[in-house]
Amino acid sequence: MHSRLLRPLVLGAVLLLMGCSQRIIVCPVPAILADTASLTVFRPGTQPDLANELYTVSLVGAQGDCVFNNKTSVVRSSIDLSFRAVRAPSGEAATYTVPYFVVVQENAKIYAKRIYSLRFTFAPGAATATVTQSPTVPEIRIENGKLPWNYQFLAGFQMTDAQIEYARKRTRYLP
Repeated sequence: MHSRLLRPLVLGAVLLLMGCSQRIIVCPVPAILADTASLTVFRPGTQPDLANELYTVSLVGAQGDCVFNNKTSVVRSSIDLSFRAVRAPSGEAATYTVPYFVVVQENAKIYAKRIYSLRFTFAPGAATATVTQSPTVPEIRIENGKLPWNYQFLAGFQMTDAQIEYARKRTRYLP
């Protein structure tokens, strides 16, 4: 008899808690902004040319997850970004830091932009380095009539105009 009374109470408490906050399947979409997906850095004092490249680092993957609070209409998300850097083979170890950004957007409206630093190291003799980073992203307050998947996290490298132009010349996005 005691368990028959306890079971509905426990079930009710679980359902009440689920009404406050729940993990959802369709979260704000993490994506990579194509024109800023790769950053090439040149040897100091040289011209932007293939022969002068020190390294190229690329944003190669973006995954996300989230929790939606029904009562406050707030989505708390997490994203994991994967990076891959390449350089000419060298016997020296080298560590570099480059800036990247994550933007929260919905259609053409930008809600927030944060700049982060990516630090990566090439081991002695290594021509590649891979890093995964999980930056803290802003929470999103869902506006009336919107759903969490109406929003998007766009990631890319914080670049100068010259770096963007060089990246466009190197990729398939040429007209």
